[in-house]
Amino acid sequence: TGEAAGIAMGLVMLGSKSASAIEDMVAYAQETQHEKILRGLAVGIAFTMYGRLEEADTLIESLCRDKDPILRRSGMYTIAMAYCGTGNNKAIRRLLHIAVS
Repeated sequence: TGEAAGIAMGLVMLGSKSASAIEDMVAYAQETQHEKILRGLAVGIAFTMYGRLEEADTLIESLCRDKDPILRRSGMYTIAMAYCGTGNNKAIRRLLHIAVS
């Protein structure tokens, strides 16, 4: 399925921060009308930024400002994957702020 393909792309590129892959995934996510594909790409984009810490902040900002709620959710997933296992206070505060807003 398209959803699984989006997730699989992210897993194949796990932590690579591949600019071309991210640009392609975000562009397709913004164009597609298929919600399942969009959900898969949302997770796949986050996987691509695994462990990248502050390097992911620009992408996170962009995703969090997107008009599509699923891409905004991808911004939250990207925070989680970029800072996974770090206990980073900035990331936790940001996620808590979104959770209570």
